[in-house]
Amino acid sequence: MPLQAVVNRKLYIQIAEQITSLIESGEFGPGRQLPSERDLAQELGVSRPTVREALIALEVAGLVEVRIGVGAFVRAPAGAQRHLPISDHSALEIMQARAVVEPELAALAARHVTEDGLAELAAIVAAMRGQTGRQEWSQDSDRALHMLIAEHCGNQTLKEIALALWRNREEGLSAAFHRHLSRQPALLNQIMADHDAIAAAIRDRDPDRARAAMAAHLDYVQRQMLAVWD
Repeated sequence: MPLQAVVNRKLYIQIAEQITSLIESGEFGPGRQLPSERDLAQELGVSRPTVREALIALEVAGLVEVRIGVGAFVRAPAGAQRHLPISDHSALEIMQARAVVEPELAALAARHVTEDGLAELAAIVAAMRGQTGRQEWSQDSDRALHMLIAEHCGNQTLKEIALALWRNREEGLSAAFHRHLSRQPALLNQIMADHDAIAAAIRDRDPDRARAAMAAHLDYVQRQMLAVWD
């Protein structure tokens, strides 16, 4: 199989481009399953998470269909020209950055949140609980909770950093990762429990507990972004 090893940063973009070329040349025809993630990682000399990001980028471009636990299958051309995502942001890098910033935001919010903010937080969590009970995923509710925490951190610069991270989080590549997670009922239940713990710590104005709860939540999501594929 004519793949070339890659060594630079943003490897998933280079891998996605190589696979795109192979699809366009007919090496992988419509309906054909791509080599396994493990095989691609070994042949390219990269990590499996990097291959996952490449496959998700191909999915966002409409080139492949990713079936969790099965593999990636080439999609038939839909007529319009298909393009890889323009953004060079890595979904996993975004999660790593959030894990640095958001636990401290939660701790600060526990100190600075207003009574109105607590009421709004309770309403968001109640809405999320109803959605989880129906096994639904609402990115709007998820964003609202995290942005409310940022809004009440008492630090405008950190708030702006959080907003920038969430804009990146909502780009095609990262959003696709989270869509796959949202199809796992057990994960939705755990994420709801995490959000409950974060909200309770902020409500109790306990910065240390809020920081730990947010850190645990983001660590869980990041691990599941990888483990769900296995």
